[in-house]
Amino acid sequence: MFLIAALAIALTNLLNYRMTSQIVLNRTASYTQESVEQLSAKIDVLLRQYDQATQMVAFDEKVLAALKADVPPQGAEPQISMDLNRYLAEKIRYIAGDMLLHLFDRNGNAYASNESLQLFWRMADDVAAVSWYSKMQTLDGHMLWVYGPAWRDGEIPAIIGARKLKDPSSLTPLGDEFIVFPVDKINRIIGETGQRIERKVQVMDSIGNIVYSTVPREIGTAADVGLFSKFGRNAQPFFEWKTREDQRQVLVSYAKSSYSGWTTIAYFKPEAVNSEASQIWAHALLTMGAGILIALVFVTYFTWTLTKPIRLLADGMNRLRKEGVKPIDKPFASREITRLYANYNALVEELEDVVERLSEQQITVQWAQLVALKAQFRPHFLYNSLNLIYWTIEDERPDQAQAMTLALSELLRYSVHPSTDLVTLGEDMEQLNRYLLLQRARYGEKFQVSIDVEEGLEQQRVIRLVLQPLVENAFHHGLEQQDEGDWQIRVRIYRQDGMVKCSVEDNGVGMTQEALQLLEVSIHQEQSFEKQGRGIGLSNLHKQLQAFFGPSSGISLSKSPLGGLQVMLSLPLHTSEMVTVPPLLSKKGGTGAA
Repeated sequence: MFLIAALAIALTNLLNYRMTSQIVLNRTASYTQESVEQLSAKIDVLLRQYDQATQMVAFDEKVLAALKADVPPQGAEPQISMDLNRYLAEKIRYIAGDMLLHLFDRNGNAYASNESLQLFWRMADDVAAVSWYSKMQTLDGHMLWVYGPAWRDGEIPAIIGARKLKDPSSLTPLGDEFIVFPVDKINRIIGETGQRIERKVQVMDSIGNIVYSTVPREIGTAADVGLFSKFGRNAQPFFEWKTREDQRQVLVSYAKSSYSGWTTIAYFKPEAVNSEASQIWAHALLTMGAGILIALVFVTYFTWTLTKPIRLLADGMNRLRKEGVKPIDKPFASREITRLYANYNALVEELEDVVERLSEQQITVQWAQLVALKAQFRPHFLYNSLNLIYWTIEDERPDQAQAMTLALSELLRYSVHPSTDLVTLGEDMEQLNRYLLLQRARYGEKFQVSIDVEEGLEQQRVIRLVLQPLVENAFHHGLEQQDEGDWQIRVRIYRQDGMVKCSVEDNGVGMTQEALQLLEVSIHQEQSFEKQGRGIGLSNLHKQLQAFFGPSSGISLSKSPLGGLQVMLSLPLHTSEMVTVPPLLSKKGGTGAA
């Protein structure tokens, strides 16, 4: 029996080890692939920056004029070359110091921005004889990035970008443009990317030369032909490969750039992955062994002392009782268990009474908070509205003052109305229009409001005060925080997938993505009805929507295409007969959504 148990444990451990190894390998593959893609993207960013900068220089009017010029008069050629060299040096100085921009015009004349760093081939005919030159000519003015030597107090490894220059108006060839910078720039990029497992990194250009390698002697050499061709056949992003140099089995992860055609490759040894899995499994075995040993000690101890703690617990619980123990219908073999069972039942009964009393108190407190929130108007809005009405009367505009007074009165009446919480969407839109009338009297034509309600949704049942607080938050936290520009608010109400979507957007100051996520989390958390950073009652409104219409309803936040914040309210498509008021709310009255 013992032998069978030991064999079962051994097989289980073997299976767990293999599963752990596979999990670690998959995790390593995912991490390495992500790392390689990041490296490739960083290299592309660097190359694109140089590409864009040199395009601006190449299409500069002065440069184009020099390249279009016919053969200069005898003796004027050196002066033209010197002037253009100085001009190129001045332009390139603002892009990067350790970089060369080299031009050949159609007559073979050379112009360079740097004297310390030079193109390895000095003559246009020498460059035309290089193997990749013909490929560059087929790219129709796009940049070809390759490895190539440069000259700076001797030959150094460098990266060369080459393109054919053409006249922007006639598209006739004007010459060739070359950008050269040392490989060290890529070395700095790769050095900034951390690595969890030891690896070798290579960067291969589109013609099969190794542009960069963490093994310096490989830079400038031809890549493994078999590996290079495998990349050309859209290989899996993670696979095993036998190295060309020492015929060792390695794991390969790569990413190919669609811009430069370069391939970034990472090699790492399988032993590194297996070593990590072995360490994880060794720690797991050690933890399991220690846990089993501790469990055996505790089981032995508690088995030996079982009856004494139970009896002490029963006596202690019995002392807490002020009245006698209730009789038990079913007898138990153990007197201690019988006493414990009786006291436990009595304690549960008392706890139920306590929980019921606390629940009633909590409901009372929550109801008071709901009523307070329903009646709550932003003080600054009420004060501003009253002051505005006063000055309107002072300016002898009684008709406008009368309309504003009636609108404010209806606004207040609607917000504290004692009737049912459920109203039609059309009624809530009227409340929104009253609020906008007062805001229009205050701000005039400074803001524009667009309201689009899909036909047939006016009778949709919603909770009272569902739209006006969202628009008020847009004014207070979005539009009023910016000093310049016209204000825009867009309200859209439409059907989508059996739901009614109410969207309120503004072009205000908006929020960062991090702040937006934190606010949405705080609105969805189980917190009381408290003020949030984006206005009063968003959390309360979210909870009321879910209480009335179910968990599929609620509020979500996102950035608006207008530039500010978008608050999206979702509730199911209902008619007046389909919505029932929750028991707590129907018993107490309306809550509102302020």
